Amino acid sequence: MRNLMLTVLALFVLGDLALAQSTQPLFHIERTKNANKLYYEARIGADGKIDAEDPIKVYWIMWAKDSTGKTTEGMNFIERAKVYGYNINPDSTGKIYKMTLKPFKERLIKVYLKDGTARAEMTINSRPAYFERMFIFAKGDSKPDSIKLYGTDTESGEKIMELFLPNKK
Repeated sequence: MRNLMLTVLALFVLGDLALAQSTQPLFHIERTKNANKLYYEARIGADGKIDAEDPIKVYWIMWAKDSTGKTTEGMNFIERAKVYGYNINPDSTGKIYKMTLKPFKERLIKVYLKDGTARAEMTINSRPAYFERMFIFAKGDSKPDSIKLYGTDTESGEKIMELFLPNKK
């Protein structure tokens, strides 16, 4: 009987922990290499704020392996360190996180909550925009030939896009 009570108590505690944190989508990266997409999400704590300890969740949906979208994988070491990783730090208020992506260090992404919804804001075509998607064009595994940024203008709500041609050194 005691073991049953401990098991039930453990399930309640673990259930509360699972509910204590959720994620909200921010943006994703697509590539010419294959149909797999890399998704970036904000981790939201039980307090309704972005998790200061671990603010971002990143994972692949392996569309090339499974067209149902049920197969997911984390990034490997090289992807995290050099290709698709990121740096993120809170500002002095702790409400806005400043993020840069390894494949596109040129642009700062501000991650924050607006009316309870996670947002990734970036300048696209010289306009503040909610960043939604990046498409990387590359031949083979080489450095990108071009990058397209997609988003929604924060003021007008208009969809916008910018083509970026990286400097190939």
